[in-house]
Amino acid sequence: MAENLLLDLSQDIGQLLTSGDNYDLIIQAGEGQNMKEFFAHSLILRARSTYFKTALSKEWAKKENGVIIFKKPNISPEIIELILEYLYTGLVNFNKQNGAQMLKLLMASDELDLQKLNDYIQTYLINNQAEYLKNDPVGVLQIVFRYESCENLRKFCLDTICKDPKILFESPKFTSLEKDLIILFLKNNKLEMEEIDIWESILKWALARMSTQHNVDDLSQWVSNNFEELEKILHDLIPHIRWFQIPGKVFWRKINQFEPIFQKQLYKDIIGYHIDPDTPPINAILPLRRNLSYIDSVLIKRDHLSIIASWIDKKEKSFYNTRSTPYLFKLLYRASRDGFEAAKFHELCDNKGSTIMISKL
Repeated sequence: MAENLLLDLSQDIGQLLTSGDNYDLIIQAGEGQNMKEFFAHSLILRARSTYFKTALSKEWAKKENGVIIFKKPNISPEIIELILEYLYTGLVNFNKQNGAQMLKLLMASDELDLQKLNDYIQTYLINNQAEYLKNDPVGVLQIVFRYESCENLRKFCLDTICKDPKILFESPKFTSLEKDLIILFLKNNKLEMEEIDIWESILKWALARMSTQHNVDDLSQWVSNNFEELEKILHDLIPHIRWFQIPGKVFWRKINQFEPIFQKQLYKDIIGYHIDPDTPPINAILPLRRNLSYIDSVLIKRDHLSIIASWIDKKEKSFYNTRSTPYLFKLLYRASRDGFEAAKFHELCDNKGSTIMISKL
């Protein structure tokens, strides 16, 4: 019975918004030809929102012919209409709103200090509009990290992208992502991405910011100014890439030619680490990304380990992913690193328990 009475109250108060009877407030939403006026009641808005309680107070609000004129050119009429519906009735219908509109509503609810509505929008986006994150990850990230109130959605975006980095790093808009957000992901131990793939994505991002286009496949055409410009762009990112986790052969083939962008000691440490891993480098070795098996292999990647683990457990479907793999794989012997002698193979691999041998023919 109580719920029915509240619904009746919601509908009756909502009629005031629909009819505009006895309004004392005109909200002008949008600007130019898109501007639209809404007739509202300051008493209701002040009772429902701390923002309006201040903005519509006697100290701030100015009346014209007994009516307060309140201008919000930065919020569209469509969004203001949804917000007014919520303020008057306590109800809001998201079914007809796409992801872009929901984000605009999220920003408006933050600006108007409607925290309960803000929380509800975040929950709705997570449960019903998660696909929109995959379609426009850069746009979503730049919004949720701009507003402190978006904590739940921010955490969801971080977790989702760390589990499936391709959503962001292979997005056509990745090169427009702000540097601070890239650093945030580079520092995250849960980012499930090969370090060499991270480097290639970051390089693409940096090249898009250079003053002129350059061909990275032929660095013989580069001059010192080109490397200096690239280093300046990447300066704050380089310390957060886990260079020591990139196999030596891969580093030599794909990154060595960019030596001028590295600090001399860091480059020396990386090369020395692969030649003499027993001698500790001067630069700190960043930890492995959490819950990811790392093997210094030139034949397979982490994704292959998940498949192998699934074969071990005879899983015919629902294969393990890199995070759910129940086994820890450790590289005991690599011929290109340890030598091709049979004695060396037996020295490193005998009596080690369960082992797997992988070869390329």
